[in-house]
Amino acid sequence: MQLPTFMPNKKVVSIDIGSYETKVVEGKMTNKGIVIDKYFSFLTPEGAYENGYIIDKELLYYMLKEELKNNKISSDIAYMTIKSTAIITREVIIPYVEEEEIDGILKFQLDDYLPMDPERYIVQHKTIGVLEEDNVNKLNVLLIAIPKEIVESHFALLKELELKPTVLDFQSNGICKMLKYNSLINGRYDTQEITFVAIDLGFHNTNVTITKNNILQVSRIIEIGGYEMDMGILNFFEYTEDEVEEAKRQIQDVNRIDDEYLDDDRILSIIRSSLEDIMDKIDLIFRYYDSRETGNNVQVILLYGGLSNINGISNLFSNYFGIPSIVVSRFDKVFFSEDLNKYLNCISSIIRIEELKK
Repeated sequence: MQLPTFMPNKKVVSIDIGSYETKVVEGKMTNKGIVIDKYFSFLTPEGAYENGYIIDKELLYYMLKEELKNNKISSDIAYMTIKSTAIITREVIIPYVEEEEIDGILKFQLDDYLPMDPERYIVQHKTIGVLEEDNVNKLNVLLIAIPKEIVESHFALLKELELKPTVLDFQSNGICKMLKYNSLINGRYDTQEITFVAIDLGFHNTNVTITKNNILQVSRIIEIGGYEMDMGILNFFEYTEDEVEEAKRQIQDVNRIDDEYLDDDRILSIIRSSLEDIMDKIDLIFRYYDSRETGNNVQVILLYGGLSNINGISNLFSNYFGIPSIVVSRFDKVFFSEDLNKYLNCISSIIRIEELKK
C-alpha cells in the first residue's frame, strides 16, 4: 500500500520487523542506484510481534524509538516491509481489459474470488500474464489481500514514532522489484528473462517467491524455519542460544556425510534434516507452479535470510532440486558495504516502481 509520495529520491528509513529480529536501513534511490548510509538490527522483544501482527505496541515502540535515536537516523520518511500467513494471494482469470478497468471488475466480483470479508482487507492486484481460453484472450491476475488490522497498526506505530508512513510493502513484491531494478546478481548472474525462485530462509518461517521475467507468479510462506533447527539442536545439547549459533557457523559443509557419532556430526545431521524438511515443502510449491501451465519451470534458486549463511547450502539446494542455486551477496545497483543478504527486504522496499518507469 502506498500513500501520496513525498519528495522523490529523498533519504528514507526502511523497517523490516520480524518476530525474531528487526532490521532497519536508511538510504535513497539515486541515478546510479540505491545508496545505503546507515543500517542496524536488534532482536525483537519476545512476543511483541508475531506473523505480521503487532502484539505489544508499547514495547515495540520503545525499542524502535531507542534504536532509531541511538543509530542517529535522520529521515522521517518511513517505508515498511511485511510478510504474514494472514496475507491472502489468489490467482484469478478475468476478461482481457485495459489496466485501468481491472479494479472495477475485481471490485464487482471480489466475493467470488476471495473467501473472506472484503471489508477487513486491503486488496491489490498484479497482472501476471495473458492466456487463451476457447480462442479468447484472458488476463491472469494475482490478488493480494492484506488485513486492514496489519496495515493500520503499522501505520499507527510509525506515526507514534513521529515518522511519516509512506509505503507498506509486501516482501515478495520487494524481491521482484529488486530483480527488475538490477541487472546482475553477485556480479555474474543475469536477472532478465529468467524464472527465479527467491527463498528467504527466516527464523520462524520460509518465504518462497516465484518470479518470471521479474513478474510475481507465486508467493507462499512455509511455517518452518531456523527455530525448528535450533530446537532440534537444543534437544540434544545443553547449549545457550549463542552456542547454537556458533555451532551452525562451525559447519564447514552441510553436504558432508559422516557416520561417526561426534557432536559435530550430530549437529550436522540435525541441520541437514531441518533443511530437508524445508526443501520437501518447497518442492510442493514447485510442483504446483510447474502444473499451472506448460513450460513453467524454475531456472535459478536465490537463497537469502539467516539460514542461507550455512556453509554449503547452495550446493545442498542445487543437488536436491537439480537447479542452479546461489546465495545472494550482491546486486549491481545496490551500494551497500555490509551484509546485503540480511537487509535485502529492507533495501528492496526503497525501490519504487514509479521511479523505474521514468
